[in-house]
This record gives sequence, structure tokens and C-alpha cells, in this order.
Amino acid sequence: MTGPPGPVVARGGARGASTPTRGGGMAGPPYPAGVDAPSMRLYTDYGMQSTLVQPPYSTLTAYDLNTGTIKWQVPGGGDDPRAVAQGASDTGFPLARTGIITTSTGLLFQAGGDRKLRAYDAATGRVLWTGSLPGGSVGIPAMYEVNGKQYVLVSATQGGGRGTGPADAEVSRGYVAFALKQAPVPQEAP
Repeated sequence: MTGPPGPVVARGGARGASTPTRGGGMAGPPYPAGVDAPSMRLYTDYGMQSTLVQPPYSTLTAYDLNTGTIKWQVPGGGDDPRAVAQGASDTGFPLARTGIITTSTGLLFQAGGDRKLRAYDAATGRVLWTGSLPGGSVGIPAMYEVNGKQYVLVSATQGGGRGTGPADAEVSRGYVAFALKQAPVPQEAP
């Protein structure tokens, strides 16, 4: 590949400094002759797969803002199906691209790439409820109210998760709304 003369800007550096590899990473220059080293030298860069590290791949973390300490931390977005098949648990979902939404009553909702919407207890991080989605989710759930009833809306438009099976290519996709149960109204004593 021949480039323009002089330094190349916005293309990753000078000509010949690195070449792309199959995994989307970058292979650097070869090791010096005579060095006992792997045949390919890899640099970590954008696109590095999170499964190269030990789980959890993603977490939900609550901080105590008065003390600056972690209040609780749990794996976020479900489990990686491939890691679970190999005996892992509590992996968090790799390459999570989701957000959270909370309610004034202490619920925290997060949809994941594993076709699930979870409701967490905002005080403890414990999963209180899990709902099924037709596809994976990226982005942030929305909350709205109609005629006094509260709903959480999720975009379930992604392929459904990494390696979840042959249905990945043919997953039905859409937007799903879940109605929240109303909290009981406290009764005044007569």
C-alpha cells in the first residue's frame, strides 16, 4: 500500500507503523530477530474484546456520595452465554451499551444484550424482577405515565446477544412497554 509522501495524519500514524489484524486490533512491528516471542505483537486499542479480561465484563455500581465509597456493585446486563456455557457465572454482559433509569420508589431498570430487562433494588443492587425481551437492547429505557399508570419502555431491536444461538439472525425486534405495579397507598388510621 502506497500513501502520500510525508507523514500521514488521521490514519494511525506514519506509513507502515501498524497493520490491521482479523480481530480489529492492531499488529505492531515485528519483534527483533532472535527474540523468543509470540509470532504476532498486539497492541490494545479501540475494539479490544472485553472477554480478554476476567469477568465481570460490565458492572452496575452505586456510590455513597457522602463518603465517596462504593455502596454496592453487581454484574450488569446479564451473563455472557458463551462464558456460562463454559461454567462461568455472574459475568456481566460483554460490550454492554446500555443505560439505567430509576424510579422515585427505589427501582433501577437496566435492559441488556441478553434479551432481558431487570429491575434492581436501588438500595442493595439485588435483582427484584426479570422480564423477557424479543431482542437485545442498547441505550437507555424510557419511563412514562398514561392515565395514572407508569410504564418502562425498552428498545429491543438488537440481534439478541453474543452467541445466544441460531435465533440471533432471526430474532424478532421491537419496542416493549412494561406496566409497573402501583405501590399500595398507605391508609390513615380512623
